[in-house]
Amino acid sequence: MRRYLFQKIREIVRQEYKTEVEEFQVEPPRQEELGDLATNVAFILSKTLRRNPQEIAQYLANLLSQHGFDATAQRGFINIRILESTVKEMTKQILQEGESFFLEKVGEGKRILVELVSANPTGPLHLGHGRIAVVGDVIARLLTAFGFDVTREYYINDAGRQVYLLGLSILYRCLEMTGRDPEDIRPTFEEEGYKGTYVMDLAKEALQTYGEELFKGDREETIRTLSQLGIRKILEEISQTLSKLDVSIDSWFSERSLVEEGRVEEVLSVLQEKGYLYEKDGAIWFKSTLFGDDKDRVLRKSTGEYTYFATDIAYHYEKYKRGYQQVVNVWGADHHGYLPRLVGALRALGIPDQWLRVEWVQMVRLFKGEEEVRMSKRAGEFVTLEELMEEVGKDAVRFIFLTRRSDTPLDFDIQLALEKSSENPVFYVQYAHARIRGVFREVKTRYGIDPDNAGLGEHIQNLRDEAGVKLCKKCIFLKDTLWDAVSKLAPHIITSWLIETAKDFHNYYNHHRVMVEDRELMLSRLAVLKTVEISLKTALNLIGVSAPERM
Repeated sequence: MRRYLFQKIREIVRQEYKTEVEEFQVEPPRQEELGDLATNVAFILSKTLRRNPQEIAQYLANLLSQHGFDATAQRGFINIRILESTVKEMTKQILQEGESFFLEKVGEGKRILVELVSANPTGPLHLGHGRIAVVGDVIARLLTAFGFDVTREYYINDAGRQVYLLGLSILYRCLEMTGRDPEDIRPTFEEEGYKGTYVMDLAKEALQTYGEELFKGDREETIRTLSQLGIRKILEEISQTLSKLDVSIDSWFSERSLVEEGRVEEVLSVLQEKGYLYEKDGAIWFKSTLFGDDKDRVLRKSTGEYTYFATDIAYHYEKYKRGYQQVVNVWGADHHGYLPRLVGALRALGIPDQWLRVEWVQMVRLFKGEEEVRMSKRAGEFVTLEELMEEVGKDAVRFIFLTRRSDTPLDFDIQLALEKSSENPVFYVQYAHARIRGVFREVKTRYGIDPDNAGLGEHIQNLRDEAGVKLCKKCIFLKDTLWDAVSKLAPHIITSWLIETAKDFHNYYNHHRVMVEDRELMLSRLAVLKTVEISLKTALNLIGVSAPERM
């Protein structure tokens, strides 16, 4: 509705004033009683036309009132209310078109890569990884629904010190389990090693696979072998966990492959040719200060090893060469300071700034009522994402992860997620859908009316409930909500709409009987419920949460 009104205002301005206007807002007013929407277009035009904003606002309001709106001018703003006839006509469209009413294929097949999760394969996924996974997955779902060609990719950090430490940690446990003294690697293990119980499981797997061969031959080669075993097993577990979370990955991209296939060296050569590298103390440095960084950064150490920054530049250059027109990285907020130097490197490679977009995801704190459940991955004292899903279910995990802006911290209360009450947002929303489906079953049994095939769009015109019209209007505005969510890459906007709409529906249902003697009144109210059902299901599908028939 906002986009339609925006275009209509531009069209009227072009026709009446022979000028173009772009930078104006069409938003809900601060006070609901002022109308459904308001615009500041008169203030923008007043600068060009050199006329009083209120005079312009009044003239435009009169014209808008001829196009299905009730528009009034107030202190230079135009307050707009959608006429009941327009609401009913658009509700009829929802009933006829279903989900497609809300989704516009604006993407036109534009290729977008969404990088999500990319957790180090050194342990099970924790709750922070889970939130990143859900946010990234919903962003990908939204982009796909709006006509973009989306690839979901997981970047496997299978090179570098953290991988070595995983192998060393597995070896330490293998030595312990077989009664050998791991004294020579104890200092490194105690300071940097992984100590979760999952490492014990990996050690048992290693002993079953390799037996006594683990303790023969070169120690460093053994650690590398155990590292690869650990990565393989952990990635299998990560894949299974993401599948249970209903997060699909289209492509798993290995950091190690960048090194082995010479892609890191290739990107360093490009940067060298462009004059952005220099050698100092035996290391190769990138001139990141030229791009606003506080200091230059090492890409290849004096030992010949590549830094993580070097492989990350190569990875993004590889994405660019694969022909993606935009990349969306869904990253933990702890990477915030890392972005400027990466953007600088991409700029040095000639990649446009707008090509890379990063969405930040903050940490999750877990509670059981008032008591916080603390997590520490390295100490091995953490609740895994899998354990949380087993306790509260996939739907609750996904929905609650999306109840706040992703760049703000989130508190997850297990007790609340298990409640069957209006305090539990996912239950409250799903119950609204199930409640509607229950009414439809009852109506079919009692009256022989099948609301799914009753052509209810023809009956919405007979709706006489002001509250019903208002509820239909709320559903119409889902179209704007979804547009905001996809353009801002902000999935939490959808859960907010779901919670508000569920509240409005429950209130409507509690005050307006559906099964009444007046058949036409019943059919019009069934049309309202069907509109809400279609809208709820559309929004729930887009965030990967089920719309249950019964609860």
